[in-house]
Amino acid sequence: MVNFQDYFDANALFKYYQDEKGDLKIRRLVANAQKPVLVSSLTLLEYFNVVMQYRRKNIFKNRHINTIFNHLIKDARFNATNRPFQIIPVSDEVFSVAQTILFHHARTFQIGTYDALHLAIFKNLSVEPSPILVTSDQSMQKVCEQLSIPFYDPEIE
Repeated sequence: MVNFQDYFDANALFKYYQDEKGDLKIRRLVANAQKPVLVSSLTLLEYFNVVMQYRRKNIFKNRHINTIFNHLIKDARFNATNRPFQIIPVSDEVFSVAQTILFHHARTFQIGTYDALHLAIFKNLSVEPSPILVTSDQSMQKVCEQLSIPFYDPEIE
């Protein structure tokens, strides 16, 4: 049996730490993973951005934010073997790939800079077998289909 590694975008990572639709599937994916789930520095940055948006809306309190940040810092590392998440480096080449993705797909699908960068990072991964991109972002999924990128949506029953 082939064990695929997963790559999480920010909404998949958010579901790991917060209770929302699809969270149990995400937690099972992480718990059952043979290798750490791949995340990029962009995933972490975008995740922190979402958390801070919740804080500004008074959905999250400061103590909750500190807890979230501490858990993520503990859970994600470069070259991780015994952590749930492995941070993968982002090369400069990713930006030109992201520009191309935006140029070809943002006219038709509602994707932005973060989405294009995640897709470019994923396309540049040199992991065998090819990982699966985990996202609930419908527009990003449509671009995945166009680019033949395998994806999984934890919100689908």
